[in-house]
Amino acid sequence: MAIFTLIATAISTAFFAGSAIATSLIAGGLALATSYAVRALTGQPQQQSGADAFGVQGKLAGGGDVPRSFGLGYHVTAGSLVYANTHGAAAYDTPNAFLTQVIALSDLPGERLVGLWVNGARVTIAVGDADYTNPGVGDLGYAVPEYIRPHNGEGSPTPHLWIKFYNGTQTAADAFVVAHCNSAERPYTSRHVGKGICYAVIHAFNDENLWSGFPTFKFELSGVPLYDPSRDSTVGGSGAHRYGDRSTWGGDGDNYPAVQIYNLLRGFSYGGAWLYGLQNMAAARLPVANWIAQIDKCRATVIGASGPEPSYRTGGQINVNAQLGHAIEALLTGCQGRISEIGGFYKIHLGAPDSPTFTFSDGDILSTETQVYRPFFSLADSVNGIQATYPDPDQGWNTATAPPYYREDLEALDGDRRLMADPSFDFVPFAEQVQRLQKSAIEEAQRARTHTLSLPPAFWIVEPGDVGEWTSARNGYVAKQFRVDAMVDRRNLDVTLSLTEVDPSDYDWDSEADFTPVTGGGTISNPPAPQAIDNFDAQPYTLVDSDGISRRPAILISWGVQPGISAVQFEVRLASDGSIATRGRSDRPTAGNLIITQSILPATDYQVRGQFVPSSPRDMLWSDWLDVTTPDVRFSLADFDPALTAMVTTIRDALQDQIDEALNRMASIASDIAARAPLDKTDMRSQLAARSADALAKIEEVRTVAVTTEAAYASFSTTASATWGSTTAFVQNSATAIATLDGYAAASWGVSVGADGVITGSIRIDGGDSWSAVTIRADKFQIQLPGINGDAPLLPFTIGTVNGLPAIGINGANMYLDRSIFASAIVAKSITAGEIAANTVTSDSGLIGALAVKSLSLADQAVTVPIAQSLGGNVSAISPGTPQSYFSFNLTVDTTGLAGKNIVIYASVSGMWANGSVATETGQFYLLINGSVANGYAIATPSGTLALVSLGGAINISASGGVMSIPVQAQFYANSATYMQAGTTIYAQAAKR
Repeated sequence: MAIFTLIATAISTAFFAGSAIATSLIAGGLALATSYAVRALTGQPQQQSGADAFGVQGKLAGGGDVPRSFGLGYHVTAGSLVYANTHGAAAYDTPNAFLTQVIALSDLPGERLVGLWVNGARVTIAVGDADYTNPGVGDLGYAVPEYIRPHNGEGSPTPHLWIKFYNGTQTAADAFVVAHCNSAERPYTSRHVGKGICYAVIHAFNDENLWSGFPTFKFELSGVPLYDPSRDSTVGGSGAHRYGDRSTWGGDGDNYPAVQIYNLLRGFSYGGAWLYGLQNMAAARLPVANWIAQIDKCRATVIGASGPEPSYRTGGQINVNAQLGHAIEALLTGCQGRISEIGGFYKIHLGAPDSPTFTFSDGDILSTETQVYRPFFSLADSVNGIQATYPDPDQGWNTATAPPYYREDLEALDGDRRLMADPSFDFVPFAEQVQRLQKSAIEEAQRARTHTLSLPPAFWIVEPGDVGEWTSARNGYVAKQFRVDAMVDRRNLDVTLSLTEVDPSDYDWDSEADFTPVTGGGTISNPPAPQAIDNFDAQPYTLVDSDGISRRPAILISWGVQPGISAVQFEVRLASDGSIATRGRSDRPTAGNLIITQSILPATDYQVRGQFVPSSPRDMLWSDWLDVTTPDVRFSLADFDPALTAMVTTIRDALQDQIDEALNRMASIASDIAARAPLDKTDMRSQLAARSADALAKIEEVRTVAVTTEAAYASFSTTASATWGSTTAFVQNSATAIATLDGYAAASWGVSVGADGVITGSIRIDGGDSWSAVTIRADKFQIQLPGINGDAPLLPFTIGTVNGLPAIGINGANMYLDRSIFASAIVAKSITAGEIAANTVTSDSGLIGALAVKSLSLADQAVTVPIAQSLGGNVSAISPGTPQSYFSFNLTVDTTGLAGKNIVIYASVSGMWANGSVATETGQFYLLINGSVANGYAIATPSGTLALVSLGGAINISASGGVMSIPVQAQFYANSATYMQAGTTIYAQAAKR
């Protein structure tokens, strides 16, 4: 309500005979009015709560008891929920991917949506149009730019929030809601038009990194269009407004409190039905000259901090179950306004006092009548400071506290007391206007002089709200202005007036000197800025076993530990083509690192990226792709079956024993030759050296031959060394040959390289009568074929231990040329039944190339010889939607004598497949044995590329005795036309279980 809101009255005294009674009555009325004004100034107007609370509705209302409402001027509302449902839609076909809400905003048409807040933060909308029913971006509505982002932090940015606004003139229900949200449990049909109602449709797409619960909204609206008499040229204004034609309503007057109160007094209706305000109020009862003058005072500009602005603007939501008087008081609060009722006519006075309309002096006062004079307020009625509250749009329309306005000079007059007022400007969402109201309120509150006096009939035309000038020698007044707050008409046509001093300077405003810039408390930044993963790194890593043998290639990722993180997710892709090799996550983000082993190949270039998974929904950013080349770690002997490992180590140990025996014997013979006097012995030594200061380079050579009665011995040794200070490097080459009387002969040759006296690499070849050995000491064993593989060496072996024993690991990928053992490597008829031990050849032993078999019997535990066929050329024109055999043959098995026995039929298919002209072809391969599906394989390949097909399986048949023919087929089922690439091969074999 207004700080100085007085309902000024003119009281008839037809029933009062004495002037003393009239004077007492009006003086009492003045006292009551003054007390009421003081209560308003100190923030204690008539209590407003529930239906009588005005201004901002910040929370979404719901239920069946929500009163109708509409807005006046620039204001905000959360609206009332009309409908809500979840659903999937269009490309976003995940069930319950959308939350759709229909929110009513005004029960009168014509309001405009001018702003939108989502979860406490202002977002961007396309303002200017009356509604957004055709925003040009699809049936969902206008996509909010702040919510166009990658879904769950991945992929290209896509909309996640849409809005439509209907301004009450719509004639059909929202088609999208009817088509996609309607359900039996929550119906929404074409009958849900909302005629005459301004409402919004909000679609929110679910994103676990974006929403925490249901999103909240605040809608900034323009208010309903109002009739402005100052814009009606037919009643004394200037403009095209006509009260009888609502299409002419609306404009800047919609924000002025005088226009808003005028419309409340005329009443609001829709479709001929009254909704709120007075009913049947005639225009003549609102003197248009008075109202236009006060509207012009609202429109008059004041130079503010941001430039010229209207003097008085108000805005807020009106609930139709609120008392009209309280609604008017709330609006008058925002303009220092007063309403006077004089014989059924209503006038308004706001802001600074109007120009004087009458004058009088001491000689005009009836000295025979009682006079009352109050020169100052009591201490209880005094106010010398003020700090108001108001809704601040810059702070999310939350209630803000204005900078306080203090007057130390007034505090001194009140005994150094600070007497504060704390009014609430619920209808004033403008920071500088609030401070202007605070200043003018304190200034006018000091106008304590009031008089009650009687004047002759010449002053009968004076009305409450008028301003007069009084020149009084007795009181020291020179044209001092007084406002008429109340009056009494007496029988003899005299009048008794209640006067209060006023001063137009109370409303002076200097923005530079008087305005205190407001520092807002800020609003929620929602959604928060995306968070990047901290210190993400990726490095090659090797997994070793308990014996220290390198067993598997891996990638080690690491990150910085951050609060509010529930997991870390990662992706690994091939650097060559960008295809994803593996992805996963760690649910222990505090560990700070993770070893990735799944689907990781050796000596391969990868790229790795990581992303935090938040503990509460918010956007997260992926790291950049980091390049990693995995270590060249292949399978070793430790990866084979323990029985095979034991066999290899047994053979190796036996050979090592022989080598050790030969070496010991050679050493013994050499020792004997050295200890005995040989029959003949010759040594030859030579040395070549160069020295300068700490540098020394030399070559030494020793040659020895000797014979005894039992042995002949020959050896040579050459050593090349280089030394600089304490650093040395050397190469040593040596050879030994021995022959003995008892027929034993052996030889050894070796070369060693080293540094600082430590042998870092060596090769040794030893031989005897029945054995030979080659010993290589090295970190790597590599073979290079010039012109092949970019002259890069290959690593066929790795060295380590198995079960604590030395072992050689074989790189199986490079064991055989093209991974095949060709028939040319097998001598014809060299493998016979006598050379195959029982139970050593099984169905798992491999596949043997083409073999013509006319009759092949299966004894218990025996195996048939596999039969194989291959296909050359293309298989084209695959009929879409129909399974088609692209390869088949019959496996013939002689089961004579095996009637009733179970036979296992094995088959496998391998080859290359290329799709046709379709951009991405998806098909299904099948392997059929004896008419039954043994295996199936689905594959999708971009146009013009090849894909490896590998199928295998087995079925059981019951032998019938005699020769059986088992059909084996490969089929392909295509979604559209495609063709097969040449090179397809199929293998099959049979074995008795």
